[in-house]
Amino acid sequence: MTKGTLLRKAALEILLSYEKDEVIPELISDRIFDKYGLADRRDRAFITLLSEGTIERKITLDHVISRFSSVKLPKIKPVIKNILRLGIYQILFMDSVPESAAVNESVKLAVLSGLKPLSGFVNGVLREIARKGFDISLCTDPSVKYSMPEWIASLLTEEFGRERAERIMASFLDKRPVFIRTNISLITREELKARLNKDGVAVKDLPDNDIALEIRDFGDLREVEAFKEGLFSVQDLSSMEAGLEISRILLREEKKSFFIKDLCGAPGGKACHSAEILGSYCKERDISGKEENALFNVLTGDISEKKTERIRENIERLRLDNIAVRVFDARKEEGGGEKADLIIADLPCSGLGVMGRKNDIKYRRKKEDIPALRELQREILRASLPGLKPGGYLIFSVCTIDKEETKEQRDWIERSLGLGFIKDRLFIPGEDPGDGFYYALFIKND
Repeated sequence: MTKGTLLRKAALEILLSYEKDEVIPELISDRIFDKYGLADRRDRAFITLLSEGTIERKITLDHVISRFSSVKLPKIKPVIKNILRLGIYQILFMDSVPESAAVNESVKLAVLSGLKPLSGFVNGVLREIARKGFDISLCTDPSVKYSMPEWIASLLTEEFGRERAERIMASFLDKRPVFIRTNISLITREELKARLNKDGVAVKDLPDNDIALEIRDFGDLREVEAFKEGLFSVQDLSSMEAGLEISRILLREEKKSFFIKDLCGAPGGKACHSAEILGSYCKERDISGKEENALFNVLTGDISEKKTERIRENIERLRLDNIAVRVFDARKEEGGGEKADLIIADLPCSGLGVMGRKNDIKYRRKKEDIPALRELQREILRASLPGLKPGGYLIFSVCTIDKEETKEQRDWIERSLGLGFIKDRLFIPGEDPGDGFYYALFIKND
């Protein structure tokens, strides 16, 4: 078996495992890489691009299969269907792969899969596509053009208008930049830039954000020394806004003690960011977080040990000592123990704002999920309110952009929970540099 065939066989296994188990593709990839002993960075990058790109473009690819196949899509065996998807993706979207190689390697995959009698069918369909071509830009159906489930395409069009919705959907197909957040309790952004340059990581400054950087050419991030030392975390620009809002609150009020509670905290991004901010705040004012009346603490957690373990791993790597973790169900939190000066409610949502970074989420999410998620958010918010001090703040955030989970939820919080609305912001993919994200800031009036 040639290397090219081996790499495509690995990509096919990822697709088949994803369809069978509905596991996040990244987790499947690590297992497949180990299975085939694939350590080379370029080989892994090729497999990742091919498998994740095929998943991302599945609706478009299935449309093309239907156009060129004499056999109806539901009648095609799952293995052959995925071989065709891989082949078409290479023909239409991978300029680095010759069309002949895409066809021939797909035929080999059919044979290796024990389906030699169907290899002629694979050969015929792919050669016809390579010969006639398929211009996606001419598609008038946005669901096909942007490989988006019809209900999501309709929802975005209804809420943002056709032209703006198409820009949003197109942005989900663009390559996503990698943003990092400086651990300001350990290092300045300028010092971090120097360390990353020394490690061979390309760094780009970002305007209007004094803790964030964009990075490129880093290979396996887990092997970057500055990452292992806890000098930064990977976090999207829009998601950093919750922490930056905390910084603004602290500077405005000059707090001597501050207690933050983070609900639904895994994997710990916002909680760790909060702890870094508070640690830096203490250091700048020569306040010890250990002294009485100067307790700068963060309490975070999630619903299971598995989820909280991810938080603990990040806390340990980032060397934070002013944050506690425990397992709790945010739907049942009723203000026991110390009341918080600020609650971060970054809640379960449809995830429609991060479809460009999590390219499988659009297939897992259903239209009926949104009302159910909205009610879950409200259940958590109701339960959390007794744990907030009078005069305390609530940051509500979700990584989605639909109005039912954002603007309408903001109005419900103000109307039904009696909190004072201060400000909000909706980040739109394709218009803002980060992912789709929404946050709203409230105050609990005395």
